[in-house]
Amino acid sequence: MPGDCSKLTIQLRPSEILAVGDVTVELVHKSGQAARLRICAPRAMKITKLSQDGEQDIAQVVPRMAQLTAG
Repeated sequence: MPGDCSKLTIQLRPSEILAVGDVTVELVHKSGQAARLRICAPRAMKITKLSQDGEQDIAQVVPRMAQLTAG
């Protein structure tokens, strides 16, 4: 995570939605320390999952298939 970014810590309950510009993030399910999020963003936006040290954990997380089938 870049050092020159704004940071916000916020708590969401299942079905609550956080809007960031043109992107919405919905907490779908929470269990223990894991949470399932639904992200709605413009198709051209790259979404990646990063580890805590900022390294890319997995390749691009949202494959085109998920973007087409998400509702």
